[in-house]
Amino acid sequence: MKRPKGVLFDYGGTLVAEAGFYPRAGNAWLLAHASYVAPGVTLDAVLERATRISREISDQRDRLGIETPWASLTRLIHDYFGTRFDLPMTQLELGFWDASVTTHAIPGARETLDMLCAAGVPAAVLSNASFSATVIRHDLAKHGLADHLAFVMVTADYVVRKPNALLFDVAATRLGVAPNEIWFVGDRLDTDIAGAKAAGMTGVWFQPPNALPSDLPDLTVQDWAEFRARFEASS
Repeated sequence: MKRPKGVLFDYGGTLVAEAGFYPRAGNAWLLAHASYVAPGVTLDAVLERATRISREISDQRDRLGIETPWASLTRLIHDYFGTRFDLPMTQLELGFWDASVTTHAIPGARETLDMLCAAGVPAAVLSNASFSATVIRHDLAKHGLADHLAFVMVTADYVVRKPNALLFDVAATRLGVAPNEIWFVGDRLDTDIAGAKAAGMTGVWFQPPNALPSDLPDLTVQDWAEFRARFEASS
């Protein structure tokens, strides 16, 4: 297989794994940092509305392939209760993330990014995410995974979600590499691999444990050690 001149990575399930999501803790953090909370507004009421909004938005998001930014979702929740915040939305988003989301780096991810940097191959992230690129880069930095990334690109900034090929086109342009010279690495066949191949990239499937084999990817790897070996063996 031809050696890539650029590599794009998915975020969740590829570079990091989610260890826990605690919306109660995140919304409690938001209420604690509000400048005004109306009398009678409780955390349980906020969570009930958040669950309803998440359910309705998720249905539309998956059906239409449209991303809704975290800030918009948060306004749908807290504006309903009349809650006010003096902190900027970017700071609220980061605080919510740190309070509610726990991730860990997938073993070998850092060594892989180090290898690509040493080889002079630019790398970046393209992720389906309602959170901002700033937040996703912040999380990657916690695990030492941000230093060699040219950029972090999230669908919250681009309206549409993977597998829409428009996103992959933009990512290739930002990376400065032709699509047919890019490897896209992701753990999902329906979004990562299908989208990458539709855009003319080489689809590298980071196969999840217990997932059945597939003929869709151009290359399948079980872990980062195997990816590095296949990269080194590429012509």
